[in-house]
Amino acid sequence: MSQKLYEKLKEYGGSDAYPFHMPGHKRRLGVPGECLDIDITEIDGFDNLHHAEGILKDAQERAAKLYGSEETFYLVNGSTAGILAAISACTSYGGRLLMARNCHKAAYHAAELRGLHTVYVYPQCASVTKNPSAEDADDADRSDNVYETLQRQPMIGGSIRPEDIQAALREDRGIQAVFITSPTYEGIVSDVGRIAEITHSFGIPLIVDEAHGAHFGFHPYFPESSVKKGADIVIHSLHKTLPSMTQTALLHRNGALVKSERIRKYLGMYQTSSPSYVFMASMDACVGLLETYSHTLFEDFAKRLEGFAQELCRLKHIHMYKTEGSGNFLTGHGISQAEGVFAMDPSKLVLWAEGKSGKWLSDRLRERFHLELEMEAGSYAIALTSIADTQEGFDRLAAALKELDEELEKKDIFPAPAGRYGNAFLQNEQILTIAETDERPQQRILLEDAAGRISAEYIYLYPPGIPLIVPGEEISRELIRYLSDCRDAGLSLQGLRDYSGKTISVIFGER
Repeated sequence: MSQKLYEKLKEYGGSDAYPFHMPGHKRRLGVPGECLDIDITEIDGFDNLHHAEGILKDAQERAAKLYGSEETFYLVNGSTAGILAAISACTSYGGRLLMARNCHKAAYHAAELRGLHTVYVYPQCASVTKNPSAEDADDADRSDNVYETLQRQPMIGGSIRPEDIQAALREDRGIQAVFITSPTYEGIVSDVGRIAEITHSFGIPLIVDEAHGAHFGFHPYFPESSVKKGADIVIHSLHKTLPSMTQTALLHRNGALVKSERIRKYLGMYQTSSPSYVFMASMDACVGLLETYSHTLFEDFAKRLEGFAQELCRLKHIHMYKTEGSGNFLTGHGISQAEGVFAMDPSKLVLWAEGKSGKWLSDRLRERFHLELEMEAGSYAIALTSIADTQEGFDRLAAALKELDEELEKKDIFPAPAGRYGNAFLQNEQILTIAETDERPQQRILLEDAAGRISAEYIYLYPPGIPLIVPGEEISRELIRYLSDCRDAGLSLQGLRDYSGKTISVIFGER
């Protein structure tokens, strides 16, 4: 008989496995201890989230004050509900949305629900140019070695160029809103301030999915929050990088371009009518913690991150993705400027081992050292950290990586076969809108025979849940080869109704 969920969770919680993954409370900080005692419904004296006039109204106002927003809403259905509500509130049915192609699947679902015509901008490819620091100018050999290592860094999606946003808006005057993700899953930050200026010059709102950046703005070591950068709507997943329970998030609204009434309307549709008081208590506790102790917590966190970075600089074959523009992160260590990256969140530890896949690194850290990472891609893996991480946790990760590095030193290193894929963004030809595709007759065929057909399904790598193809786009041979490579590397492909990944639904009889 299979193990029951509660029993397995209790067993895992009592083990020595260390969580370098969300939720940000890391099973130790800020979460109510006796959840059953506070799991109630909308009884007298405890307000109603969908008609907040008392204690929940006050709680949301405290969150707004903490982040500096005009208005903040509790999300008990995660950032997903916030994304659905934000896009719905900013567009008319059948309207036009400019969105970054590296957005979470929830944004595409919003486009489908609203029948939107989507126009895409693509992230730059983060690459490295030689630019050694002054301290290394007298050490040419070391500088060259650093550059050679950086050249072997995994290729990941970079920032969204403000110029690309501007060009798209000039070309299509029917666009009603702009939606971007910053930071990305890998911690890449876009120039939200400049993008906000551009969108506002066209009289339309900017929505920023800052789900992975709820910790921004509390310390200069980390990037500034998009709330302070001029975005009209910002969505934060508290549970991802702060001490709050899974599924808890916030939606912030600023300015006059998005009406509060429309946000409330769509939150009422997309959120449960029975919001969890346990979740809301967790959010309130998180806000209270930051109100009182944010400076100390983030100061200590920054020091732990910097110390870990110093340890990793000593390794020869295991590295961390590095850019300038990441606070004070790793400056003065011969780190080169990365093109295509505006800034980077230093709390996202993007780790890679020379000649090995991300799965290789993640599997060994889990199986041998009981360290569970957040995500593995083709050529790298991500350790997600937060203010709740302990020095012991960082020390365990550093020691494990050092041991693996020493083992790699004794072996011949060959280029990783997984190097060509991570979070790549193929530019597929859009034939139909997502909503139009849903109304057409469909048939299921072998994926290997689908080149030239119009997809009726999503396919995405999960995590992070960014679609590689969406319904209404033409399936290319390049995409089919890419999916085969991902599957061979053991990456998790989701979205297809056929879990084996061998078949795909396409529009009937059309090419």
